[in-house]
Amino acid sequence: MNRIQDESAIVLHNRAYRETSLIVQFLTTRHGRIAAVAKGVRGRKRGHGLQPFYQGLLSCSGRGALASLHRFELAESRWFTGNGVALASYVAELVMRLTKEWEPAPRLFEGVAWALGQLAAIESTAQVECCLRRFEKLLLEELGYGLDFSRDAGAGAEVEPAGCYELLPESGFVRASGNRGYSGEALLAIAAERFDELETRRAAKSIFRALLAPHLGPAPLLSRRLYRHDGSTGGHGASAPSETAAVASPERPIATGIQAR
Repeated sequence: MNRIQDESAIVLHNRAYRETSLIVQFLTTRHGRIAAVAKGVRGRKRGHGLQPFYQGLLSCSGRGALASLHRFELAESRWFTGNGVALASYVAELVMRLTKEWEPAPRLFEGVAWALGQLAAIESTAQVECCLRRFEKLLLEELGYGLDFSRDAGAGAEVEPAGCYELLPESGFVRASGNRGYSGEALLAIAAERFDELETRRAAKSIFRALLAPHLGPAPLLSRRLYRHDGSTGGHGASAPSETAAVASPERPIATGIQAR
């Protein structure tokens, strides 16, 4: 039997289950992504703390893929509005789509917590895009799909700032003829996670989109539907993520722990 006791966890998603319950997707520090049934929590007058992006201490147990939630003690609430919901949902959806259940990923947990904290606090387009690109790079590395941005995969030589390179998703970057591909300067900046320049952010978005696409498959991520182009950004003016994910409509949140019946 799998058993978790007071482990740090982030709520990635929830959905209604039967008449009064929820199935909640969590990302935990030591057990990776797990799904748990929270019985009898829907419709409570005081609401519940199982909102997407909330963080707390999780206790649950069970056999098989679906655990039974015993308690979730809320430690930090993150509340997004407008396009902030779509941006935070993008982070959560990538984790749900690309990670396996019950597979430890402590560095990824820290990355998700960092990204959600940043998205809740920053407002400028450049800052939001820097945050998303850093998270995508970390995610690809944790999944085993990371690339060396500082070395020519063909010749083995260091990437030259003045050179141009094309992407081979299975191996890395090789020197391109003419001005095709990505500039060496942008690749070196991505390697160092310096996303200050617009060219670097555009190159990183294109590269990470190409690397993520084969693993996401043909089904579109859904939170792109949450993104609004009418200026209702909720403090986040970034362009829509290349792919984003939907979250369940939240019920009334509370700032205390919940215990399943």
